[in-house]
Amino acid sequence: MDMKVAEVMTPDPVCAIVPGTREELFELIRESGKTSFPVTKGKNGDLIGIVTETDIVNKRSETQIALLMTKNPQTVTLDTKVSEVVKILIENNFRQMPVMKKNKLVGMIDIGDIISKVVSIDTSKKTIENYMGEDIMGIWQETPVYICQHLMKIGKAESALIFNNDLDMVGIITNVDFINVFESQLSENRSEMSSGEGKEGSWDSVSTIIVQTKDLSLPKYPVKELMTTNVITTFKKATLNAVAKKIHRMKLYQIPVVDAKGNVIGMIRDVDLLLAYFNDND
Repeated sequence: MDMKVAEVMTPDPVCAIVPGTREELFELIRESGKTSFPVTKGKNGDLIGIVTETDIVNKRSETQIALLMTKNPQTVTLDTKVSEVVKILIENNFRQMPVMKKNKLVGMIDIGDIISKVVSIDTSKKTIENYMGEDIMGIWQETPVYICQHLMKIGKAESALIFNNDLDMVGIITNVDFINVFESQLSENRSEMSSGEGKEGSWDSVSTIIVQTKDLSLPKYPVKELMTTNVITTFKKATLNAVAKKIHRMKLYQIPVVDAKGNVIGMIRDVDLLLAYFNDND
């Protein structure tokens, strides 16, 4: 029997509020431990958007939540089938969706909810071998952090595996790591406007406007100094439910797949697990 959203979702989600600043968003991240939020207009107001760690990383010059968020997000209801949610998530490359009841936000459903409450209890012996991906983003360990993030943005990747000179995997980096190390910098842009009369090249009066913005910057030190070194891995013969449980327990989005010698041969992502489970249970 196909489960409904009401059985799987997280109720009463923590919300970001508009009007609000990026600094307030970071405070929300620190307090909640989450990196993605529905956005409402005022406290207990209407849902108007959703903001994620990818928005923050890719829009580093924006300081207002209203400019960071994705407006008018697609929503589901309490009675929507989970299989329908999975289809929407995959087709639109979403990780989460707001849940509405009578035009009011009552919850959020994300890939993690579905993995933990549906896929991880699957009793089949189906393995991940036919579902893991081979499209892996690899980064050299000496690559500066800011260049690593730029490459991930171009490749539309939420994570990258880090390799040393011997092509051994030595770590992993994700967008969440970038969120954790963002440094706010104050930059001043000075423009001069002149008015008045006089000889060409002379200034009768000068109006100076100081524009202050806070840009987020990433460090220039090697990514090996930021990466997670204790990388959780799995094997291609691991079952779907075993990997789903590991992803849920470790709060991961993906796990590298290695062979008997520890060489990377693929990546299994939480979205791959959704595809494997729901395609075979239609």
